[in-house]
Amino acid sequence: MTPARGWVYLVGFVAFFTVPFAVHLVRVWRGHVTLPAGRPTGAGARLFGPLFVSYSYWLLRPLFRAAERIGATPNQVTLSSLVVAVAGALAIATGHFALASALVVGGGALDMVDGHLARTKNMATSAGAFLDSTVDRICDGLLFGGCVVHYAGTPVMAVALAVLVLSFTVSYARSRREVLGVTGSEGLMQRADRLVLLAAALASSSDLVTAGGLCVLAVLNAVTAFRRIAWTVQQLRPKTPVERPVAAPAAFRIGA
Repeated sequence: MTPARGWVYLVGFVAFFTVPFAVHLVRVWRGHVTLPAGRPTGAGARLFGPLFVSYSYWLLRPLFRAAERIGATPNQVTLSSLVVAVAGALAIATGHFALASALVVGGGALDMVDGHLARTKNMATSAGAFLDSTVDRICDGLLFGGCVVHYAGTPVMAVALAVLVLSFTVSYARSRREVLGVTGSEGLMQRADRLVLLAAALASSSDLVTAGGLCVLAVLNAVTAFRRIAWTVQQLRPKTPVERPVAAPAAFRIGA
């Protein structure tokens, strides 16, 4: 993409999101929108809070309705996001950053659509939730793997690899924590937050800006992973010391 076209895309990208956001702010200010309740923030507050969550769902409302009209199932949408992620990874690896940013946004939108369908159409199943979570991890690996390939042979490759590993660490810390019965923690970087920052960096069509975005992602992911791990370990520790019986001397034990 030529520099001129890159600037045109960047201006369009910014306008596409900021103009509706300004409209949404007015709607919130006038009381036409009720913001979702914030979630517990044991491991830290989200980077993008209830206002941005509300804005995202409002912006994607036409896409939600389109998916409902055509009768799409959550699993079909989930698998579609995987196809989009493959295309996005190839675009990143080959340096087509503007196209990649659009694909990252599209994949993130599809990830929200499948959850919306599962909730509103009573299609939520354990199998669907497992498929969605697994495909999300694959998509993350593809996108950040594309960054590793693009920056191969440069110091930024190590940064991209760190983002990839830390993204998996953040996600695994949450899933493992929930298996152990610990819930209620958010943390700074959710998956949607990572995709927003990656798409914004790619929209610049600049290797330098994208490299800077990956550095920011690496730091924020590291902070999130550390806080989630530390918070979870604290929650899993016994609240009071456990009293253990004192063993009798060997000569007096039954059966000694």
